[in-house]
Amino acid sequence: MSYGSDENGLRRVARGLTPPYLWRALEWTRDFRIRARSKRSGESPPVAPKADWEYVPEGWMRQNSDPAIKGWNVAAIADTYRSKWPSFVRAVAGPGPLGVAHDVPADIEVPRDERGAHHTIMTFAYALTLASRHSNRLSVLDWGGGPGHYYVLSRALLPGVEFEYYCKDVPHLVTLGRELVPEVNFSSDQSCLNRQYDFVFASGSFQYAEDWRQTFADLAKAAAGYLFVTRLPIARQASSFVVLQRPYRYGYDTEYLGWVIGRRELLAESARLQMPLAREFVLDDLLFAPGAPENPTEHRAFLFQSSSAKASMRPYVLPDDE
Repeated sequence: MSYGSDENGLRRVARGLTPPYLWRALEWTRDFRIRARSKRSGESPPVAPKADWEYVPEGWMRQNSDPAIKGWNVAAIADTYRSKWPSFVRAVAGPGPLGVAHDVPADIEVPRDERGAHHTIMTFAYALTLASRHSNRLSVLDWGGGPGHYYVLSRALLPGVEFEYYCKDVPHLVTLGRELVPEVNFSSDQSCLNRQYDFVFASGSFQYAEDWRQTFADLAKAAAGYLFVTRLPIARQASSFVVLQRPYRYGYDTEYLGWVIGRRELLAESARLQMPLAREFVLDDLLFAPGAPENPTEHRAFLFQSSSAKASMRPYVLPDDE
């Protein structure tokens, strides 16, 4: 692939090779220094594109007054996913590393050795393996799973397991998913919640439910084994708050609101639902939303277990010293 030799081309290469969380940190630091220099010199700072993330103090009311907030059910998003799909499949194929980050800028080949993505996928592999340890057949609900990226990853991670795979997302992505992976059961309504699954998970999607507590309850009820919520922006000290995301650099022509969820609130809700925490994971990605109650915020993953899964756990006991 040729990127050209101009400054913009080199910038695209650098952005494609730099982990997303680090790139955002570098840009945030750069913009801060530019503003500081302009303030000292008395000059007007250069007009810059709007930030990827914005703190929204008025919360979800913002979507009623901002026409740029089109949400996720946009045809352009499905078109972008379709264009990147062959590159994604190539990255997953074979015995190489699974540091696969499919959300890359346009015209960048999907990498397979991105360290942050590798950590995220191996965290998912831990949860998936734990859920499947008693059987070679696993029923899965992928909540907000797009056109089926994690189905492809699941088969690569556990090639000896037979998956009964269900994926719920918005209509445009459901249509695309049925085209790309017809063996997956796709739905755009709540009908997938009418049964239970061995493993329920939401990757980078849970935070986009306006009523996240109700979504938590719905997913917990559907989980006969484990519920895994990953790539979730978490406020370790502050209460939950709302941010606006602008994903234009990844080819997604839309804006949308989402939560940064207070960790204490999430764990209190899991206790109320009697869905105890089995394991918490630290992920690499950071979120910078200037002016937010907590900034930057990190992403984490949480593995919750149902009572039936808890009963089947055999605690490890250290052998007696001889």
